[in-house]
Amino acid sequence: MKKVKNYVSRADLPMENCVLTLQTNAESNVLYAGKGRQLLERIGREGMNDLFADNIKTYISECTCEVRRMNSLRKPFTTKLTELQKQFVALEKGIDPAEKGSPAYEASRMLLSYLKRQMDAADARALQLQKNRERTGKRIAGRDDLSEEEKEQALLKADSRLLTKQATLRLDAVETDLIPVVTEPEGYIDLLRFWWQELGRNLPDGDLERIFRPMLSYAKKQARKGVKVDSVYVSYLPEPKIGKVA
Repeated sequence: MKKVKNYVSRADLPMENCVLTLQTNAESNVLYAGKGRQLLERIGREGMNDLFADNIKTYISECTCEVRRMNSLRKPFTTKLTELQKQFVALEKGIDPAEKGSPAYEASRMLLSYLKRQMDAADARALQLQKNRERTGKRIAGRDDLSEEEKEQALLKADSRLLTKQATLRLDAVETDLIPVVTEPEGYIDLLRFWWQELGRNLPDGDLERIFRPMLSYAKKQARKGVKVDSVYVSYLPEPKIGKVA
């Protein structure tokens, strides 16, 4: 019996070394986090001054260098894990109905097209039923051999037949979702306003900052050019640039 080929050999990913590297980086984390907490505690007791400002710069520089070292140690493993992740994802995408190119996606497109044709046929049938009712009404109204009472009874029967056929159409109707489609760029503003009124305004500041991070970043870049948002709800606070001290 032919064995199924493994996508990645276990030998390609030395997990023992990965665990050792994780432990090494964990020790660095404890060491430098401890230094930071001690420094913060001293500042809390004695107050901020020029000496502590220099100590903070040195500490930031040390942390920056250590982060680079930790990154270089773990990179071979995280790179391999990323490659593994891509292979897992590729296998999933191969049968994902939402992924173009997969058989499931092609099948879903065929089903969607078929159901849309059914919807179009049902709409055409509903329109035809309404036209038939209108023609029936005109034909009954033009009959001289019927009394007004008989005409009224005939119209009631025509209405009853129409309602019955319309009910049958509804029973056979394709289940649908209403999908919002933006027809003009301004429509995105209306969607944002709708989302804000229904949900956004009640979210905590942290969530809003995360959601609006691209807009906040853009406003920050424009502020460097002297272009600011003109709003009573937006203020600009000066913040010192410290960057990453090497």
